[in-house]
Amino acid sequence: MFGWFRKKEAPAAQSVQPAAEAGVPLEEQVLRHVAELVPGAVLEGEKLRFPDSGGLTMRVTFPDLDGPQFRMEAILEHPDFFGPLVESTAGVKESDGEKARFAARQIADSVLDALLPALRGEGTETAPVELWGRSHRFKASVSGVLLINAQEPPERRDLWSRMEQAVLSCLGTQKVYWVKLYMAHINGGDTSCEVRINGWVVPELTEALVKIAKEWPLDGMPVRSAKQYIVLVQNGDTSPACPYTWDQARDLTRQAIRLFEDGTEYDKIPEKLDRCSPDPSLAEDVFGFLPELTAQVIWPQVKVTSQFSISRKGAGQTSVWFTQCRAWAPVYSAIMDHFHEDGPTKDQIMSIVGTSAMFHGLNNALNSGSKVEDLMMSRAFMVSEHYQLW
Repeated sequence: MFGWFRKKEAPAAQSVQPAAEAGVPLEEQVLRHVAELVPGAVLEGEKLRFPDSGGLTMRVTFPDLDGPQFRMEAILEHPDFFGPLVESTAGVKESDGEKARFAARQIADSVLDALLPALRGEGTETAPVELWGRSHRFKASVSGVLLINAQEPPERRDLWSRMEQAVLSCLGTQKVYWVKLYMAHINGGDTSCEVRINGWVVPELTEALVKIAKEWPLDGMPVRSAKQYIVLVQNGDTSPACPYTWDQARDLTRQAIRLFEDGTEYDKIPEKLDRCSPDPSLAEDVFGFLPELTAQVIWPQVKVTSQFSISRKGAGQTSVWFTQCRAWAPVYSAIMDHFHEDGPTKDQIMSIVGTSAMFHGLNNALNSGSKVEDLMMSRAFMVSEHYQLW
């Protein structure tokens, strides 16, 4: 029978002494407590390195820390990850020691419960994913279900069994994908749900959990919640080597931002990006994604579909999920870095946003009397005949 909780306690790690709260930074306390839960984990400076994982490391930060309330982020990195895995946990605990123990247990029982076995080659074969004329095969490593105010999930079914097929349809060429499934039913009829793939919320998939959460009886409890983590590792035979890295995609986006803001002629930008890019398809992705994602950042209240069409010359249209486009996340990251670090002016922002289809579609809809909250925007991108979806 599927175990909703991790029942057994891992033996204390010998390589790291138990966390001593007095005088030890909160971040280090968390890492030490995680090391107590994961045998063989080694503390190296401000990172924890895990055994038999092919180079997995973890560091933690506390972006929100206000008295007893806190939010912690665990940043995990591995040679097979295209970008960092970032998992957050939040709570209300009085002392630093309580915060550290709570956060460590949450991370160990969710993401690490699925990730460490996955990186050791464990897991269950899933149905193949067909994308861009190629078949991709994955193994899924699944954590237990973390429950609050409940003894078992709705209908005694774990979240992954409900969402597996929908999630698989959103996977692409990356070697590793991580999936977070969370749902909560709150007194008064509210829900809090999310399906995240590599950190990105997929609203269309999240809606499926919302429907389940609404039917989950509270039985007098103020809230009931369930969370599960899944890590999918692609078979080496079906995972193509990507010709660029996260950093290269982010840096090319920053170059594109400068070209737009410096007044470079729009039609000349693709050629300039192509000359700087390690891969022609990356240049096309950056040129297409930059205006649309910047518009999405500027107008977050506008709902946008998670699927879009790619029209390739001579090959017709292909519908893909944004989670299947490797460059999507680093392009977004570069945009956010630009806003936070450079503080662009309104004119600079509009030099990018003004070229987006979303901007023009939004203007046309509003001029026709539509309300922003009623809109659902879709996107389409034109690519060359040699374009490759990475």
